[in-house]
Amino acid sequence: MKKLLFLLLFVATATLSQAQVNKMLGQWYTIDDKTGEQRSCVNITEKNGVYYGEVIAIYDKDANGNYREMKSPYPKEWEHVVGTQLFVDMKAGSDHLKGKVYDPESQKTYHGKVTYKAKTDELVLRGSLDKAGLLGRSQTWKRKK
Repeated sequence: MKKLLFLLLFVATATLSQAQVNKMLGQWYTIDDKTGEQRSCVNITEKNGVYYGEVIAIYDKDANGNYREMKSPYPKEWEHVVGTQLFVDMKAGSDHLKGKVYDPESQKTYHGKVTYKAKTDELVLRGSLDKAGLLGRSQTWKRKK
């Protein structure tokens, strides 16, 4: 009886964790952690257990301070960003994604972890120099509605 109860609890936990990871799929606005401004839109997809995060749009502000999608041709400093894969070998953990994350601004790859905040429907992306995530920074992304 104890083995059956343990098995049921394990399956329920695994199912709930996978549901959290599946909520990360879709389009997300990236928010600059230094300025608080909307920078881009990333589409998160999954194929064969590997998660991809592709930049599909970048944003700037118009004269009224409203965000607008930049159109091609992009300014030189942004021309390489649209189409960039931000996630490298990103795989699901118990309730997060973990792998490498590419920063198009610095053009460097870091250790990355993505977690979903159900209460606020936001993602937190942590990029760090070390695997433990101690030396790095975090960004909060908001779901595109």
